[in-house]
Amino acid sequence: MKKSVKQLLEKRKVKTFDDLVFKNRPLFGGVQATMEFPNGHKISVVGGVKGLHGDGVNTFEIWRSCDFDIKGYLTKDEITSEMLELQAMSEDVPKIGYT
Repeated sequence: MKKSVKQLLEKRKVKTFDDLVFKNRPLFGGVQATMEFPNGHKISVVGGVKGLHGDGVNTFEIWRSCDFDIKGYLTKDEITSEMLELQAMSEDVPKIGYT
């Protein structure tokens, strides 16, 4: 990501892939990061173990709180795009899944 774009995102407090904090998943293997945005929407990002749709390094699987779809083999930039879309959603868009 270009430095000027990153500075603009930081100024506006917009979250990107770089803001995700990954932790090991001891029971299932692989890694996972979750984030809730101010509008109440959430994202879960996982990868790195057989059965998940991503290697946990360059590609990942995501779940978003606005739909039932799981998207796999997404790059870091594609996940940032998904995060930006979630952050731009109205609080009124229904949330599905974990609380």
